[in-house]
Amino acid sequence: MKKYLLFACCLSGAGAFAQQSDGKVTLIINQPENAIVTGDLGRKLNDTMVYLYEMYAGENDSAQIKDGKFIISKPMPKGGSIHIIKVGQGADLKSVMLAYVEGGKMHIAGKGDYLTGAKFSGDKWVKEWMEVYNMLDPETPVSKQLAVLEEKFREASQLGDEDAAIEINKKADSLMKIRLTAMRKWLAGNMNSGVSAYLATCYIENMKSKDSIMNLLGEHAKASRIAQRYFNPGKVDPSPVSMGFDDSKAADRNFSAVAVGQDAPQFSAPDVNGKNVSLADFKGKYVLVDFWASWCGPCKPQIPFLKAARDKYKNKDLVVLAVSLDSKKEAWEKAIAAHQLDWINISNLKGWSEPAAQAYGASAIPFNVLISPEGKILAMGLYGEDVEKKLAEFLK
Repeated sequence: MKKYLLFACCLSGAGAFAQQSDGKVTLIINQPENAIVTGDLGRKLNDTMVYLYEMYAGENDSAQIKDGKFIISKPMPKGGSIHIIKVGQGADLKSVMLAYVEGGKMHIAGKGDYLTGAKFSGDKWVKEWMEVYNMLDPETPVSKQLAVLEEKFREASQLGDEDAAIEINKKADSLMKIRLTAMRKWLAGNMNSGVSAYLATCYIENMKSKDSIMNLLGEHAKASRIAQRYFNPGKVDPSPVSMGFDDSKAADRNFSAVAVGQDAPQFSAPDVNGKNVSLADFKGKYVLVDFWASWCGPCKPQIPFLKAARDKYKNKDLVVLAVSLDSKKEAWEKAIAAHQLDWINISNLKGWSEPAAQAYGASAIPFNVLISPEGKILAMGLYGEDVEKKLAEFLK
């Protein structure tokens, strides 16, 4: 189940608006067509519940299997979006899958073994989704290799073995390039598909490329709930609880004093030139403390969002203070130069023993903390566009 949640964790927001090239927002009235999801899964699953769950908004529809069959009719006034289809109460992979769903028909034909080997048919969007799903399915060879590398990376980072972590990242990057090439080829031939909005928002990391693809989508694709959330974040669907890369609740359990509303723990560390920098140096300013490392793969997609937020609010008393969990200065400095991290970078080069990270319970990275001019914690664990959204609440 965790693999599918990771598969879907970058769901974008949507609403009933469209942004034109001149920046104006235009209301889109989507057709009130229902998504009709039917299934014939065999009589041995009789009385089992089937769930259709829209993860971003938390919308849940369900039906019970009778005589081997079920039918779910879900209103789709906001357009197509990513859902989880789940059969029964189990959490294993054979009972759950991710699916793009929009107004129209989808039929699932199986042989009683939950969703294992099930065939999906229906309207055009079903075929489009299955083509993409077959590229991204956690059970594909590339996905399995990436899962193995992910586990090895986790072990290396916990041990502070940066050389191993960097080498693992290189192998993972090679596999991701293979996948990205296939995605881009599919996107080029399906620019009017709502599935393309999902691929662009979730798998294209470069913001300029992402914006370019989204703006080139056809009318039907732009009307999808996914695209509308991207163009107009928070206007129809509120932003969900962040599905970030760390377990901040676990951090709260171990560091109960580190919480929103509490005083921010003080810390200091040398910058790349050896000059000692302290959190206290920035009293009277908003400080976004970002915990990262040169070997941290998930930290890279965060960088464009941090840069966008910093550029927007740098003249409004915002300081970005990056604390690295590196242990080798050369790797740290190379990463700063490679990613053009032109904010304040500090580190004691103690890896996971970095005092600031321990003080804030940063048990996984990327992780960040927003601190008020008075030294109070305003937010923790902001990812993607949520960084800029949260800053907008305080810096106007």
